[in-house]
Amino acid sequence: MHVFVAVLMGSVLWLCPIMVEAGTTGEQPPEQRQIITKDNVKLVQERLAAEGVYAGPLDGEMNAQTEAALRAYQQKHGIPVSGAADPATLKQLQLELPTTRQGESR
Repeated sequence: MHVFVAVLMGSVLWLCPIMVEAGTTGEQPPEQRQIITKDNVKLVQERLAAEGVYAGPLDGEMNAQTEAALRAYQQKHGIPVSGAADPATLKQLQLELPTTRQGESR
C-alpha cells in the first residue's frame, strides 16, 4: 500500500510541470491581440446568442463558454476554428470593433 501511494505521489508531481506548461502562458492567441473591451465581448456574446450557439450570461467576459460558442459558430459557418473573436469571425457576425483604446492613435 505504501509503495502504491509513493508511486501515485511521484506520478502526480512528475505531471504537474507538464500540466502547467500545457497552455497557461497567460498570452492571448495571436488572433485576439487586438484590444477587445468587455462591452465588445458582450456584443459578441449577444450575436452568438442570437445565432443559437451561446446560452451563457451576457457579462462581457471572454471565458471558456464564450470561446466554445465562438468555436461552434466558426465551425457552423466554415470559418477557421480558433475560439477567438478574430477578424473573419467578427465580419461574419457583422461586427466592427475598434482596434485601439479610446484616446490612442494608430
